[in-house]
Amino acid sequence: MKRGIRLVALGIAIAVNVAALVAVNAAMVDGAERQVLSQQEPERIVITGRRQDLPEHVAIRNCPVPKTL
Repeated sequence: MKRGIRLVALGIAIAVNVAALVAVNAAMVDGAERQVLSQQEPERIVITGRRQDLPEHVAIRNCPVPKTL
């Protein structure tokens, strides 16, 4: 009987440790993915068209010179 209780306790301890390792691994992978994504530069957006065709807030903020586009 004593041996069975010890085996059950050992099984529970192993299961708890495995669950903790899985959680730590998932957190590390998520952190690494976020770090890689934060280092990437956004793609360059090029707008073709005339400045008059753009909404005012876009033209004023992003187009300081008429020939920028």
